[in-house]
Parts: sequence; structure tokens; C-alpha cells
Amino acid sequence: MTEGIFGLLGVLIGSFITWYQNSRSQKKEAEKNARYLAIRIVCVLDRYLQECVDVVKDDGLDCGQRMPDGCLKPQVKIPSPLIYPDDVDWKSIDPELMFKLLSFPSEIEEGNRMINFAGEIAGPPDYEEWFVERKVSYSQFGLMAFKMSEELADRYHIKKKTYNNWNPVTDLTGELKSALKDQKKLEEEQREIIKRILG
Repeated sequence: MTEGIFGLLGVLIGSFITWYQNSRSQKKEAEKNARYLAIRIVCVLDRYLQECVDVVKDDGLDCGQRMPDGCLKPQVKIPSPLIYPDDVDWKSIDPELMFKLLSFPSEIEEGNRMINFAGEIAGPPDYEEWFVERKVSYSQFGLMAFKMSEELADRYHIKKKTYNNWNPVTDLTGELKSALKDQKKLEEEQREIIKRILG
């Protein structure tokens, strides 16, 4: 009888040890996959942040000069659609963070539609509505990319990118505030025009 009890205890202990080792191994693998994903995505977001800054800083002048027709013309193309690597395990990270990251490209598409609409109503020579909407959107996208990159770096212990004598958050925040003021001014001007037309 005691041999049966010891045998049963041995089986239970052996099963527990096997379960514990498998569980620990799976947890380590998930952590490794999450860190790999974070590293890959941080690199994508850091590059995208720089591309957003380039768009925001585009004032439509070519080497400080207007086009021969006197108009402003964009000198920097908007970034290509944000594409994440497909060799990562999205289920290995926090679901809320995963949602933020995976929904970000859709937010960018929506912003680009707003920019295109502004382009439809903007007129020469400055195309002000278009440039302002572009600056507002890409300032926001750059700040969002920075925030998600920082969150991934903090959570998965990745060394953060250093920007020497430049702070992208301060820069983009300043550009965003300026662009929002310009946007508000344009909206007020448009309201005045509509009021004059309609009486």
C-alpha cells in the first residue's frame, strides 16, 4: 500500500515538474518573441517618426524659393504606408498595445484622406489649407509613433534612441501648436466668407 502511495506521489511530482518546465519554457519563449517584436517595431516607428518630421518641416519652398509660377509645392513626399514586419508574434505583447500598433496605419490612412480633402479646397499660390492639414496630421502621427516606440522600449527593456541636440517631442509639439493656430485662423476666415456670402 505504501509503495502505491509513493508511486502515485512520484507520478504527481514528475507530472508537476514536467508541467512547470513546459510552462516556464513557454513563458520564456513568449518573452523572447515579445522582445523581438518590440525591437523590430521600434525600428519601424523610429524611422517613421523621422519621416513625419521631414513632412512637417516641408514649407513648400525649394531651397527657400517658390516655384517659377509663384506657388508653393511640397518638397517632401508623405511617408509610404506603415508596414510592420510579418515575422513577429503579435500575441506575445499586451493586447492594448497591440491594438494601438495595429490600428495606427488605419489612423494614418484617415489622416491622409483629410489631407487630400484639404487639397481639394486649397488654392494657389500658397495652398495654405493643405499645408496646414498636412502639418497637423503628420505632427500628430510623429508624436504617436514616438509614444508607442517609447512604450515598447520601456516595457521590453530596449535601449532608447538618442537624438543628440534635438528633441522630437518638443519640436513636433511646437509645430503642432503652431499649425493648430493656423488651422483655427483659416476656419475663422472661411466662416467670415460664408457669412458675407449668405448674409
